[in-house]
Amino acid sequence: MDESSYACPNCGYVHGNPPKELFHLFPGSELADRYIIGEVLGFGGFGITYKAWDKKLETIVAVKEFYPSGIVNRVPGDKNVIIYAKKRENEFYFGKDRFLEEAKNMAKFNSEPNIINVFEYFEENHTAYIVMEYLDGISLKSFLQDNGGMLDVESALQITEAIAKALSTIHSKGIIHRDVSPDNIFMCLSGEIKLIDFGAARFSQDENKMMTIILKPGFAPPEQYEKVNKQGPWTDVYALGASLYYTITGKKPEESTNRKINDTLPYPHEINPEIPVFLSNTIMKAMAVDVQFRFKNVQEFLDAIHQQVTVLPVAVEKKKRKRRRNIGLSVALFVILAGAAMTAFEWSSEKKEAELEPCEITMWYEMSSDEDLASGEQNAYQSIVDEFTSDDLYPDVKINIQGFTHDEYVEMLKTSEELPNLYELVDDDPDQTEINGEILPLDEVYESDIFKNTSLLRFAESYYGNRNYLPLGFNAPIIFENKTLIEDDSDIKSVDAISKLPESGEGFVHDDEAHEKMFGKEDGSPDQNAKKSFVGGNADFYGTMTNNYRDVNGSLPGQFSIIRYDADKIYCEYSNVWAAKKIDEDQDKAAIRLLMFMLNNSSQDKMHIRNQSENLPVNEDMIKIMVDSNPDFDGFFDNKDKYVFEK
Repeated sequence: MDESSYACPNCGYVHGNPPKELFHLFPGSELADRYIIGEVLGFGGFGITYKAWDKKLETIVAVKEFYPSGIVNRVPGDKNVIIYAKKRENEFYFGKDRFLEEAKNMAKFNSEPNIINVFEYFEENHTAYIVMEYLDGISLKSFLQDNGGMLDVESALQITEAIAKALSTIHSKGIIHRDVSPDNIFMCLSGEIKLIDFGAARFSQDENKMMTIILKPGFAPPEQYEKVNKQGPWTDVYALGASLYYTITGKKPEESTNRKINDTLPYPHEINPEIPVFLSNTIMKAMAVDVQFRFKNVQEFLDAIHQQVTVLPVAVEKKKRKRRRNIGLSVALFVILAGAAMTAFEWSSEKKEAELEPCEITMWYEMSSDEDLASGEQNAYQSIVDEFTSDDLYPDVKINIQGFTHDEYVEMLKTSEELPNLYELVDDDPDQTEINGEILPLDEVYESDIFKNTSLLRFAESYYGNRNYLPLGFNAPIIFENKTLIEDDSDIKSVDAISKLPESGEGFVHDDEAHEKMFGKEDGSPDQNAKKSFVGGNADFYGTMTNNYRDVNGSLPGQFSIIRYDADKIYCEYSNVWAAKKIDEDQDKAAIRLLMFMLNNSSQDKMHIRNQSENLPVNEDMIKIMVDSNPDFDGFFDNKDKYVFEK
């Protein structure tokens, strides 16, 4: 500007006037002896973006400043940032490090035409800055507001494809945007479509409870309100689908948490009949509240948009899956019934030798802290007891089942005057379970045909050093590979190769309980947050026990594989272990018979397959059915001779 000029002839700014918000940098402030700050382009909960002039390249740029509201402030006119909440100082520095980390990630994609470019990042004024390309244009949200609220299908799909390409690129590097929405999709005057605010959603991970969750209501899937390890590429698919929904209907989708309770969101073609039904179905599949019915990645979404695959309405797909599941259950049931017929023959012959007198027994077990698992356990045990006490078996035996939380259970075993006939061990360890009175030896169970036909139990006597305890499940060491981080199939096939992987970063993390079981020795330090590191995308491999399969599968559905590794021995551990207290001859006999009954096909199916417990069945027929219905475990039990149980 000419010094004699009163105001800028372009924007009308009067030199010396303060910004609209006094905590913003004043126009004319200079950063890094290179960037002259102009007007504010936007600001939110963790940063301010300015329009700026690059003196060196003589061009306009955008500068983003790390400025977490509620933690910092500044004196009007002063560039320095002040942390006024000292108790949140660590939170500020954590956020600043993440801010700079995001800049590094953004810079990786400067060759991607649909992602905003990063030129530089640096620290100054007690905070940090990212210098990006300045985009001349308008956000999709603003464009829609200025042009009737919606776009035609063809234009909307062009925008969607451009953003899908950007997402595909960042997903290939294990990074998720987590904040795709019409106000983060930018339409440049040059015709380019850019994904902006890259990295803003990284702060919504809330990994250490340090940053406020940032969401766009209507565009965030339900898992973004939950644990961070529930998020993945499918999270961005939901947001992209919701953005397309908004763009072609002019209606913002209902909040996903409300849809989870009662999903009444209309299909796009119901709002606008000109929208093709196939596209309407595709959008709703992308926006499926339940992850298992959603596209797992943007390529699947694009294939459906291009009609390379047929997409059914979500409700229809649910019915088809239920039908297939019922068919699968019917097949499994046939196998179970065949096994049950054999079991029934065994039981009918053995029953003649050991009729049970009328009696009443009690069984106690430790309930899972997970509500779903606890409900499954209760249903499984009750179903087993109902079958055992049916008219065909032992109708004169009455069985009372009681489940307790961990603390309640430990206290009850120590202090209760009336102890149960059957009880589950705490932590599957006899040393951790104290009980008054004499333990009933389980010789009859160990010498029964049903026990002898279950080869996985052949180690039980030596494992515990006696015949006082009966395991009804087991766990094996397992290694997961994050397929979103490994581009090609891993050649990690041997214990030696696994043990040489680094214990942090993009290497191998493991739980304390799993490592010795896996390698047969103590080697390396366990990661207390191994599971979180793996599902959060911070490790390629995760060594653990099979009881963590359920959590990994729930967190990374379709995004992991199980490594088949070579080893002379694979050290397993028994679980779901039961014992009996010697009380009365008739009650003792009934307790023994019930334990034996819990080894048959039907009982093992109820406990470990229908219940989806965290343990594997010791009954080999049920292991086969579990593998047949779950391809993740295909080949996992091919050589059961390697599976040994040693304390």
